[in-house]
Amino acid sequence: MTAREPKERILHTRIPVALEDQIKRLAERLRVPVSNLVRNMLEDAIDVTRRMRDKLEGGDDVYGWQDITLNIDVPCSQCGRPLARGDRAHVGLTHHPRDGKIFICSTCLGKKE
Repeated sequence: MTAREPKERILHTRIPVALEDQIKRLAERLRVPVSNLVRNMLEDAIDVTRRMRDKLEGGDDVYGWQDITLNIDVPCSQCGRPLARGDRAHVGLTHHPRDGKIFICSTCLGKKE
């Protein structure tokens, strides 16, 4: 980075009015500027995504796979294949209950064994 380059960049995006209202109300409740709240939310989302990818690649945080019948439509976290309500799948069990759930298909589970 050269001395002339700004350390931060501005990112423009379009969002629904309802989402803007929610973000502004939350920022007001937390007593933080909207820009700081949005930046923190984006950083957290990227961090969670990285941790989920690391879990899938290394499987270090997953201590077990629970066989389930889905009640929602989700993609397999490993191969991306759509898993539909009623399909058999497996959910990764971790020591981090706040992390997003990891759902994989039986084919991907077989590759882990």
